[in-house]
Amino acid sequence: NERLGIPPLGFSDGPRGIICGRSTSFPVSMARAATWDTELEGRVGDVIGKEARAQGANYWGGLCINLVRHPSMGRAEESYGEDPWLMGEMAVAVMEAVQRHNVMACAKHYACNSIENARFKVDVQVDERTLHEVYLPHFKRAVEEGVAAVMSAYNSVNGEWCGQNRALL
Repeated sequence: NERLGIPPLGFSDGPRGIICGRSTSFPVSMARAATWDTELEGRVGDVIGKEARAQGANYWGGLCINLVRHPSMGRAEESYGEDPWLMGEMAVAVMEAVQRHNVMACAKHYACNSIENARFKVDVQVDERTLHEVYLPHFKRAVEEGVAAVMSAYNSVNGEWCGQNRALL
């Protein structure tokens, strides 16, 4: 918005790094999580933030924090695995480092996104306790630590699409 002095968004996707120009391709998030090394993940985030700015991006949609729960999750490698605690710790490490470079990190796909080939059709049925103890803690951690944005999932949860689900929002 030129009138208000708000610059345009320069978007880049990709949990493996910035996917524009000549940028570093890191090991997949799943492999990085296997190290349990949040300091190393912060160093990866530092490079992602620097390269995003160098390529003209200021919004990074590479923070995929969906738990791997279904064998048909075609993008499982983009996630940090199946442990909510580890997912949150790794997400915060990379997110904080990326955002130190004035790049907004976007946590995705909120919530219960764990299947790729039917994500526009699946309705995840989950009880409140499981939802709050398994599927939401890592998103909560990212929000509490200041993630700039959260992208909703394509699926529905308990009969309502995630993007308009009052209980989730």
